[in-house]
Amino acid sequence: MTSRTRYNLEISTESYKNLQNIAAREGTSIADLLRRATKLLLFVRSIKEDPNARLLVERNGETQEIVLDFI
Repeated sequence: MTSRTRYNLEISTESYKNLQNIAAREGTSIADLLRRATKLLLFVRSIKEDPNARLLVERNGETQEIVLDFI
């Protein structure tokens, strides 16, 4: 079993309401959304730190490289 650490997080009311709406639409919890977002952040950071890796998105038959300078 994976060990876990509890963390108390303060976010804006607007962000909380947005997360509530997303969680309701996806049938999950805010905690699960935050766990998934954390995994995505760690994945994107690993791409950013690898000089040979690129993050690409394909939409409507077009492929674009995504540059995430804010992470």
